[in-house]
Amino acid sequence: MPPKKIKLTRKREAWAASRSEAPVFKGDPLQHNAAVAVRYVGALSSLTAQMTAQVKRDVLKLFKTDAAAAHFGEDATIASQSRILLADLGNRFNALFAKKAKPLAEGMVKEADKSSTPALHSSLQKLSGGMSLKTSVVNSPLQEIYKASVAENVSLIKSIAQEYLQKVEGAVMRSITTGNGLQDLVPALEQYEGQTHRRAKNIALDQTRKVYNSINRGRMEALGVQKFMWHHSGGGAHPREDHIDMDGEIYSFENLPIIDKRTGERGIPGQAPNCRCTMSPVFDFSKE
Repeated sequence: MPPKKIKLTRKREAWAASRSEAPVFKGDPLQHNAAVAVRYVGALSSLTAQMTAQVKRDVLKLFKTDAAAAHFGEDATIASQSRILLADLGNRFNALFAKKAKPLAEGMVKEADKSSTPALHSSLQKLSGGMSLKTSVVNSPLQEIYKASVAENVSLIKSIAQEYLQKVEGAVMRSITTGNGLQDLVPALEQYEGQTHRRAKNIALDQTRKVYNSINRGRMEALGVQKFMWHHSGGGAHPREDHIDMDGEIYSFENLPIIDKRTGERGIPGQAPNCRCTMSPVFDFSKE
């Protein structure tokens, strides 16, 4: 079955057919809704702050007890109490993140989907010459994108707690075995707290872009758009050189470009970690 083709207005199609060199029509670049990303960052940051504050408070409280001061480094009591406390904190916050992960992920995906509809509609209307296309279409491939996006975000949200708690446990046990106690533990907790907050923020920003672009791809393919133009973001302290070279190039969804030369991974803008590139729908009249 031949792939579906995007529809153009008769006037635009007739004009294109009359040209000696067949033109390429493209829509506006599809920029993700920043407000969706801000809300997701806020939600993950709030959840992360609740965890890091409670863990820091409870761990430091234990290490400031009279028993710890009197027997630190000499008695197994502080080690046993630490293991009990860390197990309790681990159970509590792994369960909390697991409980919150799916609603937060589903909420972000839903918002990204909602913002995709009007943005893609406007972009395709420009591409087609003014035709109004139904961009709210939801077919089976798009539903699979929703499910995969939610699953990936659930896993990432859970990993925030898992990774942080594992680091804290290591820092606590090292501070006991070395005998340095709070001297080593306090800066370690502050370091892991900062790392965890930055990771939560990066996950929220990166996933919002990734999900938005994936949904747009699914919708474009459902509507018959077979190609896209790559737009380099121009931002970031360390831009990918190959992504800079891809700026303005046209690619097919059936033959995606290599987005990571080290691994050979192929994909769309925003798929590589922390990629801020965008795309616009394209109709190459000479080859469609």
